[in-house]
Amino acid sequence: MAAPLTLHHHIQPPLSSENPLLPRNPTASPFAMITSSINDPNQPHPCIVSIEKCSSMSQLKQIHAQMLRTGLFFDPFTASKIVAFCSLQDSGNLQYARLVFSQISNPTSYTCNSIIRGCADKNLHRESLLFYQEMMVQGLIPDRYTFPSLFKSCRNSSEGKQIHSHSTKFGFASDAYAQNTLMNMYSNCGCLESARKVFDKMEDKTVVSWATMIGVHAQWDQPNEAVRLFDRLIKSENVRPNEVTLVNVLAACARARDVAMAKRIHEYIDEHGFGCHVVLNTALMDVYCKCGRVKLARDLFDKAREKNLFSWNIMINGHVEDSNYEEALLLFREMQSRGIKGDKVTMAGLVLACTHLGALELGKWCHACIMKQRIEVDVALGTALVDMYAKCGSIETAMQVFHGMPEKDVMAWTALILGLAMCGQAENALQYFDEMQIEGVEPDAITFVGVLAACSHAGLVDEGIAHFNSMSDTYDIQPTVEHYGGLVDMLGRAGRIADAEELIESMPMAPDHFVLGGLLGACRIHGNLEAAERAAKQLLDIDPYHSGTYVLLSNIYKSSKKWEEAKRTRELMAERGMKKPPGCSQIEVHGVVHEFVKGDSSHQQSSEINEMLEDMISKLKKAGYVPDKSEVLFDIAEEEKETELSLHSEKLAIAYGLLSTSVGTPIRVVKNLRICSDCHSATKLISKLYSREIIVRDRSRFHHFKDGTCSCRDFW
Repeated sequence: MAAPLTLHHHIQPPLSSENPLLPRNPTASPFAMITSSINDPNQPHPCIVSIEKCSSMSQLKQIHAQMLRTGLFFDPFTASKIVAFCSLQDSGNLQYARLVFSQISNPTSYTCNSIIRGCADKNLHRESLLFYQEMMVQGLIPDRYTFPSLFKSCRNSSEGKQIHSHSTKFGFASDAYAQNTLMNMYSNCGCLESARKVFDKMEDKTVVSWATMIGVHAQWDQPNEAVRLFDRLIKSENVRPNEVTLVNVLAACARARDVAMAKRIHEYIDEHGFGCHVVLNTALMDVYCKCGRVKLARDLFDKAREKNLFSWNIMINGHVEDSNYEEALLLFREMQSRGIKGDKVTMAGLVLACTHLGALELGKWCHACIMKQRIEVDVALGTALVDMYAKCGSIETAMQVFHGMPEKDVMAWTALILGLAMCGQAENALQYFDEMQIEGVEPDAITFVGVLAACSHAGLVDEGIAHFNSMSDTYDIQPTVEHYGGLVDMLGRAGRIADAEELIESMPMAPDHFVLGGLLGACRIHGNLEAAERAAKQLLDIDPYHSGTYVLLSNIYKSSKKWEEAKRTRELMAERGMKKPPGCSQIEVHGVVHEFVKGDSSHQQSSEINEMLEDMISKLKKAGYVPDKSEVLFDIAEEEKETELSLHSEKLAIAYGLLSTSVGTPIRVVKNLRICSDCHSATKLISKLYSREIIVRDRSRFHHFKDGTCSCRDFW
């Protein structure tokens, strides 16, 4: 990083006066030339008018040559117009501006300000400050317009304090325009206290001053202070908030999740005639969405007479955050019907909706829209696509998208590693983790969640422990409860129940439901009843009303033939008014997501689905399938148990998939709960009997069923 500039440093003298821009025979008086070239002294010279209409450096140079021939260039005011164009216009040239400046015998502060501002606008911050040094050496005096651009050019507080000192020295300590940019400078340099001191000392606070300071507090995660400042402002009789002030305080409300204050501001906006302002409406929608009040945001959106792309993006992403994925997709279709093109923010939200729905075909459609409309696939959108394809079970496409990304950050690598781990490709996941480090990308805490999951699914316990230890030893990442949960799951899956319990006891934080639930699940797999009872007791201490604990413990008792204990557990669950959450499975067919619950008969093709279900069960039994009744309520008849198992939501979804898709097409199902052992066994056999690849995403991982086997190797 460059060292801070010190304003008394020696600088190089201005450019040489020997320059081809000067006239070769400047013997005639410049002012005589000017006088002779202007017919009407009350009208601006045609050259000056031409500069105002100029659109390129080529045109500018022609005008410049004409001014040199007429002598008009030697007037400081008219020469400054050349400098201003070269410095401030997009088609200008700062180097040419400096060249012209060096030929002006008495440059004005306006001329100097043009170059300083031009450097600042083009992010040539050091050059801006160096030119100011040159001004000081030449004895040129700054004015009130000099310092705002200099404040914007300060990259650290040391430079900022020097320029602040100069602005005071030259008499601009109370200039509101300079002070407003000074507050922003201190904020950008991380000196919030200094910014607030400037604000508090201002005698004449303009609406821009209030808006700036409110924005500073919002930017630095002090939303409550921003709101308090706004309260002071609206009680003030001298200044009325403008749109920028209201947008800044709404941003503070969004950070604070302060819906009550947002509603007050909403009322203020309506009372004071700001209601039709599209930017304010958009900012209000953003606050309501971030506060979980999506309905309020949607009401505003629907009533708005004018909507911009930001409005659509906020509303689409608001529905996604509210888990209303179908509505987000419908809103996008409405947006398209109105001829409004989305951008990368729009598409990232839609891709996320497809991810949650497990809707691969819709996700492919979104990807096709991105390509057709030539929307830039930046790191964020590319990562969203990788995540979507991975979580929809199309890991090969996820890898293709990943390799096609020109730039990959830690989130992109992590998305692929997590996806590979979920899809049972543990070795690939660990290989990409190694490649990630070779590429110089340092893993973060989320990356290690994927690495530990990969080791767990592959049974690589020693390697998993080594990765866990490397978090703090090598990367200075302190393991969280989620990482401990991954390690407990890994030990439990490998049958090392005692080691898992010992690890839980040594954790620096209290175990949560994820950690203890992983241990209880391992006890089910390995039939360790004593450890299961200990884990269940801890789980019920955390949440005595979590139905999953009772259900799992009851199933473990039944597997151990502890019928009375199983019955007592179910009775306790009933006494406490708890029910097992209903299983729900989704399947996408021809771009439409269909949802099924256990025993569902609401689908319009219910009779055909039941016929296919009967065909499935018949073929399964002929192939030797025996229903696994261990997880069914034991106080119902055996025949009823079989019927209940056959009506599980994933079986209904698979039956609909077989009915509605062509032979050979993969069937993809998303389930909200862990797939039960019976459905797992049945689906393996269905994949073989019907020659179909069936991908089921349950709440913890993917199961790729093909030719009678599953990618989880019957360990989930």
